[in-house]
Amino acid sequence: MSIEAGGGICSRILLAVLALYLGGCATYSEQAGSMRDNLLIGRADLAQATAEKEDENKEDVLACLNKGMLRRMTNDFTGSNEIFEIAKQHMEALYGISVTDVAGSIAINDAVRDYKGDRYEQVLLHAYMAMNYLQLGEYDSARVEILQADVKMMEWGEEPDEDPYVRYFAGMIYEALGEEDQALVSYRKARDIYVATRNEQRIEVPLMLKRDLLRVLASQGLWDEYRQLKSEFGMVNFKPRKLGGNFGELIVVLNNGLAPIRTESAIMTFSAEVQGNLRIAFPLYEAEPAMLNSARLNISGKHFPLETVENIDSLARQALDDEMPMIMTRAIARAVLKHETQKQATEQHALAGFLMTVTNLATERADTRSWSTLPQQIEMARVMLPTGQQQVSIELVNAAGRVVDSIDAAVDIQPKQRTFLTRHWVAPVPLEAFKTAKK
Repeated sequence: MSIEAGGGICSRILLAVLALYLGGCATYSEQAGSMRDNLLIGRADLAQATAEKEDENKEDVLACLNKGMLRRMTNDFTGSNEIFEIAKQHMEALYGISVTDVAGSIAINDAVRDYKGDRYEQVLLHAYMAMNYLQLGEYDSARVEILQADVKMMEWGEEPDEDPYVRYFAGMIYEALGEEDQALVSYRKARDIYVATRNEQRIEVPLMLKRDLLRVLASQGLWDEYRQLKSEFGMVNFKPRKLGGNFGELIVVLNNGLAPIRTESAIMTFSAEVQGNLRIAFPLYEAEPAMLNSARLNISGKHFPLETVENIDSLARQALDDEMPMIMTRAIARAVLKHETQKQATEQHALAGFLMTVTNLATERADTRSWSTLPQQIEMARVMLPTGQQQVSIELVNAAGRVVDSIDAAVDIQPKQRTFLTRHWVAPVPLEAFKTAKK
């Protein structure tokens, strides 16, 4: 075979591989963008339809995470947990370091690595599965998920990577099951973690948590700690109210907004190894956090504010910052390797060198994957209500104090019991779209 013929075959193969690779990237990016666009116009049903079309992605962790969240948004809590369970199993299988993964990320780019989620995503998966079980009335199953989250948080090295909201939420589940001792342990841990992660999460210890901690301490008769924390919190007039009589408690969890989405940037950096400049690509969160509407409950004309208990936007940015040194290390090593392959190909044949250069430039892409259907923030409220059927409205209020949208629900309050209501809000929902999503 002539050099020219060999070069022609080589070029066709490289271009076909390149087209398939870029086509796959485009498909994923377009699907993620389409999902978010539909959510931003209040059409969770259309976003779900887009995600569910791709049957070949049923074993992809990120596809499962997004499908599970979208099923939640359309109130398919059973279906949500079915697909979340698949994601969880694959995350566990990918937990160990894969030699193939590392080799692929060095040879091509980080996006070829199997996606197992950042730490905060892995923990929140258990929290969302627990929320689904609570909506289904399966409180024991919710407890199992929270215990699994606890194991996950404690297994990351000598300093556990703990999420304050998940600890707080666990306490609520324990209380709902009558396990007050366990609830107290969780509330204490949550308070300590909120203090420790104040700079990363940009959240102070929620007032709601302070009240819960004091209330359970009083119930347990731990008066020394009760008085100490009451003074520390500056809540000298606080009086614990015990759940009883013809009252129950409603716990509302609102998933507000959308988590930030990663974009790609590239720079030229000097490499002493090749004595020249190399191009490397890396992910970043370019857009600033969105300004969210505040939320409140409206029950029989009385308003109750929701408090922010989790800042996922901050968690995502912090996770990327923590990972950036390794991302840049791999990117530089990859650029050096690609430079050498280009050099060797050029020495063998000019056309081969040109094609290798084109291929290396095209495949130098940043890994912009993330669980993009997560909310920007999680907000909560706890309200004692008379037993019986109650009409609840979660109102979204803009900076001018105007209600821009509301989510209505009927809840059945049982005496001395705790009832959970979890909902999502992304954008003002047109009436017809809201009715569709409720079906």
